[in-house]
Amino acid sequence: MKKYWVSNLRVFATLTVILLHAAGFGSLHVKKLAYTDWWICHIINVFGRFAVPVFVMLSGYLLIGKYEELNSFLKKRLTRIFVPFVIWSLVYIIWSNFKGQPNERTPWTIGDFTQKILSGGGGGSGHLWFVYMLLGIYAFTPIISRWIKGTENSPNPNIQQNEIRYFIFLWFVGNVVYTLVNKWFGFEIKFDIRYFTGFVGYFVLGYWLGKTGTKLSKSMLILLFLASWALAAYICYVVSWKAGKYVYDYTDYLSIPVMLMSVSIFLLFQKACDVDFLPRLMQELDITSYGVYLVHALILRILSREYQINFTWINPLVGISVHFLLTAVISYLIVKIISKIPKVGSWIVG
Repeated sequence: MKKYWVSNLRVFATLTVILLHAAGFGSLHVKKLAYTDWWICHIINVFGRFAVPVFVMLSGYLLIGKYEELNSFLKKRLTRIFVPFVIWSLVYIIWSNFKGQPNERTPWTIGDFTQKILSGGGGGSGHLWFVYMLLGIYAFTPIISRWIKGTENSPNPNIQQNEIRYFIFLWFVGNVVYTLVNKWFGFEIKFDIRYFTGFVGYFVLGYWLGKTGTKLSKSMLILLFLASWALAAYICYVVSWKAGKYVYDYTDYLSIPVMLMSVSIFLLFQKACDVDFLPRLMQELDITSYGVYLVHALILRILSREYQINFTWINPLVGISVHFLLTAVISYLIVKIISKIPKVGSWIVG
C-alpha cells in the first residue's frame, strides 16, 4: 500500500530547503540588518533546519531492510544520485567561472575541476554537501541493512529493538553529549565512538520510527515541534548576538533542538498526513524533488545577484517569499523540461 505521508513529507522538505536557503543569507547579517528584519530571516532559517535530517530519515525508512543485492543497489544509486550530482557540480563550476565572484572561479583544467568536485563546494555549490553525505550513507547501507534483516530473523523479537535503541543511544551520546561536554566544560572525551557519529543515526532512526510510530497525539507532536523551533531560535539569537556573528551550534543538524524538530515533524506526517493530497501535483513534485534540490541554488543565486530579488527586496518577508516561490517554480520547470529529453534526461536530473 502506498505511503502517502512519505511523498507528502519529501515534497514539504524539498520546498522547505528552498525557503531555508532564501532566508539563510539574511540571518548571517547579525547586527547589520534592522532588528525585526533580522528576526524574520532568522526564524525562517531555523524553521527549515529539520529538512535535511528528514531527507535522511526518509531514506533510512525506505531503504533499510529492503536491500537485496549489492550490484543492483549500487547501480541504481549511481544512475539516480551520483551521475546527476557530477553533472550539476560541473554546471555550478562553469557558471561561476563566467558569472561568479573571483573567489568562486576555477582554473579551466581537468585537474582543477576534478579537485573541486572531490573537495566540494566548487562554484558556489555548497548545498551539494548533502549529496556527498548521502552517498557515504548509501555506501554503508548494505551493511546496515544486513544487520537489521539479521535481527528481524531472530527468535527473540526484542533483539532488534534493543540493538537499534543501543545504536541510536550511542549516536546521541557521540554527537550531542560529547559535543556539549567539550563546549561547556572545555575537555574532549576520548572514548572512541566515531562509528556512531554523523548522519547515519538519522538513517537508522528513520527506519525505527517509521516502523514503530508513536503514541503521542498530533497536538503533542505539533507542540514539540513549535517548542523545539522556538528553543533553537532563541538560543541561537542569544549566542549570536553576544558573539556578533551567526553561531550555528544550536541550529546544527545534529543539535538537540533540530533533532527534536526533525523527529516530531517526521512522526506528525506519519500520523496525520497519510492522505492522497492533490495527487497529480504531489506526484509531480515528488518525482522531481532530487532534481529541484540540485538546481535550486543556481536559481536562487541568479535571482538574487542579477535581479536583486532576495531578503533585501521591499522587506524580508516579501523578498524571501518571492525569492522562494520563483525559485521553486523555475527549478521545477527546468527539471521537468530536462526530464523530457530522450535517453539522457534522467541522467541529468535523476
